[in-house]
Amino acid sequence: MATIILLLSVTLVYGQEYEGCFKSPAVDPDLSSLISSRIAAPTECIEQCHSFDYMFAGLQNGQRCYCGSKFGKNGLSNSCIPCIADAFKFCGGQEAMSIYSTGQKGPSRPRAIQIIPQKDDSFLITWQPPDISNGNITSYTLTAIAIETHSYNILSPIESQVQGATSNSTILRGLQPGTKYNVSISASNSQGISKPAYATEWTSIGPPDKPDTPEILNKNKTTTTVMLSEGSSENGPVSAYQVVVVQPGTIPPVGSDVMYLNYEKSFQEGLGYYITAEFDASDFHNYKKFVVGDGRLIGGYYNAPLKTEPMPQIGLVVISRAQGEVQYSYSNFTNSIQQFQQDEFHQMDSVVVIILRIGIILLGSLLIISILIFYLVRRRHEKAHIIKLPEQQELTLQGPLHEVDNMGYIPEDVPERVNHYQELKNKVWSIPQNNLSIDNAALRRGRFGTVHSGTVQKDDKTFSVVVHTIADRSLKPSDKQAMLRELDVCIKASTMKYLAGLVGTCETSDTLYVVLEMPPQILKHLLLAARSGTIFPVDQMLPIGSSIASALQHLENYKIVHTHLCARSIGITNDWIPKVMGHGIAKYVLEDVKYARWRATECFTSKKKHQPGVVWAFGVLLWEMLSMGGTPYSNLQFDSEVEEAVEQGIRLPQLPDMPDPLYEVMLSCWQVDPEERPTFDELVRLNTLSICPITAFTEPYIPELELN
Repeated sequence: MATIILLLSVTLVYGQEYEGCFKSPAVDPDLSSLISSRIAAPTECIEQCHSFDYMFAGLQNGQRCYCGSKFGKNGLSNSCIPCIADAFKFCGGQEAMSIYSTGQKGPSRPRAIQIIPQKDDSFLITWQPPDISNGNITSYTLTAIAIETHSYNILSPIESQVQGATSNSTILRGLQPGTKYNVSISASNSQGISKPAYATEWTSIGPPDKPDTPEILNKNKTTTTVMLSEGSSENGPVSAYQVVVVQPGTIPPVGSDVMYLNYEKSFQEGLGYYITAEFDASDFHNYKKFVVGDGRLIGGYYNAPLKTEPMPQIGLVVISRAQGEVQYSYSNFTNSIQQFQQDEFHQMDSVVVIILRIGIILLGSLLIISILIFYLVRRRHEKAHIIKLPEQQELTLQGPLHEVDNMGYIPEDVPERVNHYQELKNKVWSIPQNNLSIDNAALRRGRFGTVHSGTVQKDDKTFSVVVHTIADRSLKPSDKQAMLRELDVCIKASTMKYLAGLVGTCETSDTLYVVLEMPPQILKHLLLAARSGTIFPVDQMLPIGSSIASALQHLENYKIVHTHLCARSIGITNDWIPKVMGHGIAKYVLEDVKYARWRATECFTSKKKHQPGVVWAFGVLLWEMLSMGGTPYSNLQFDSEVEEAVEQGIRLPQLPDMPDPLYEVMLSCWQVDPEERPTFDELVRLNTLSICPITAFTEPYIPELELN
């Protein structure tokens, strides 16, 4: 009885620290992990167990310290005796263990962190769950703090939370290129959060800032002197510079991963561009005023003498190297002939300028005098003509008068031949070659040529584009007509806020470059990234859907049927504005998708193209968004199975977090009778509905069912 009273008093004094006395056989201790066989006091055992992230500490036989996260499996005991070093605390007994809480609530640290740099702004992070969960793991919190960077600004920490006990990987986005991050991962259960586990890694470097165009100072027979501007980068170190030469009429490839050949190899392969020099960033001051074509060997590159005519273009390349990676950034190339002529004119001796001015004044005076003489002679001739006119008029009118139309020989039923290329130039911006940069690697193959990423400079701004490279001289007449028709679709659609439109065209002697707007993100990719913990604002989904409907209504007004509508054909800007892609020639920019899962039932056999079919695809697109990128009809492997199921009336299911009114809109888009489907004028009002938070991803994403 005295022992029970003492036990109650200790519990009251120490609050929740002492949990009680419990049976603990020597062969099966109540807490399983033996930490030490010689512990002087409970506080020492508690500290040891807490350091290992256990929730409970136990003493048995006065000195043996055990740790664990569960206790009491054998029931209560009254055999615990006071500690020798502290009579007010208990240290267990021969078959009993005194249990104390350590104050640990959350789990132990996650284990085996691995960081793999992805693109220059993201990490793929994997880990193993904690050894000691102390309950059910509910989530993981990741935080990345920059500890070394080339950025001009102070970088804020990047944080992401991944839900679920079985989660063990995520992609952490929004990082600064060329930066070393300290990444911490903490695990949480319903009671608390663990201590963080740490790992450090560098992000991949990004391309340097675009350098200024070299300034031409003067030109000799085989050399050109240029002034170079020092480069900068917040995506990595500035390591070196290259000076490159481009022959006139050539649009060279440019890109962060493009490197030119030296003069000899470029000449052997028939290229119109080459590296003429390379030097380290530390030597920039020695090469700031650079002579192109002086015949020296600079950085292992032959600075070959230039041809006098036509004058080549010159560019500067800034190079960044770190962690075994290399990134390049190209300046615009000099418009050499025009720029040099202007510079040469401004550098004329003042005496020559004066002589020119005098000559201009003399010529101007002679021109004025000539005009006065012509005017006087003409007046005298008109007076003579008026006097003699009656006699001549009588002779002239004696015969019959016939009025001749000089266009009368052209039959009205023969149409004048249309110059399609001239009409094209009148409708769209003709991009100067110097303003267009094209990456060397092709993104994909289109019907009329290859598709590349690139950049366009306009109004002192540079923005990303995709470029359809068309060797129009080698196209068959039928292909050329098809190409012009599809290009005309983009022209007809004109500019609209929610359309990724046609930027312009650029033409060389043998190639037509069709330049299209390229949004920074693709809707499908953003939805799939949300499955790995990246934030996708659910409240933006209905406004995005409403804006897409506005774009499709705009196309409908111009009698354009969009045949490739899905989440992969929607671009997203950095401020969550959608851009519908894939109409006209722009469809060759898209990934190669199997569209049977987005096709209306009446379009399976006839391949019919009409607006009700686009409405059907719009309903599937909404379902894609609400499923966070799930594959439509993921339980059906073949397109023929999808067609059969749809024709039998099977529709995509209502998802757990999908409100009834929103699913009813989707079902209306999938009506068998095309006339009963809503119009885009009605679907524009989609953002008047409400949406629920998405708590679970029940529909799988199976890429092989979507992509060819």
